[in-house]
Amino acid sequence: MAYQFHDYRADGLDEQQLRGFVERLGWEPLLNTRGTTWRKLDEAQRTACNNADAAIALMLAQPAIIKRPLLDDGNGHALLGFSAEGYQQFISEVAA
Repeated sequence: MAYQFHDYRADGLDEQQLRGFVERLGWEPLLNTRGTTWRKLDEAQRTACNNADAAIALMLAQPAIIKRPLLDDGNGHALLGFSAEGYQQFISEVAA
């Protein structure tokens, strides 16, 4: 299976692509509220991140706050986080 690695922390992420992930996965699962980037935000910034548009703006400004890994097959299927079972299912669906 061919793949392309994209480090959105180093390479960035365009808004259209991020909005596509939000539509498929939801903004809340994409927002890593357990990481150091989130903890470094002040209380006002964390409180203001209470809807999709605010979360998208924050994720574009600070891509390290996006939960990883994020797999995207380029055809509308995406998988967030890691589980062996989830990867097996994702790969079998993509290969079908």
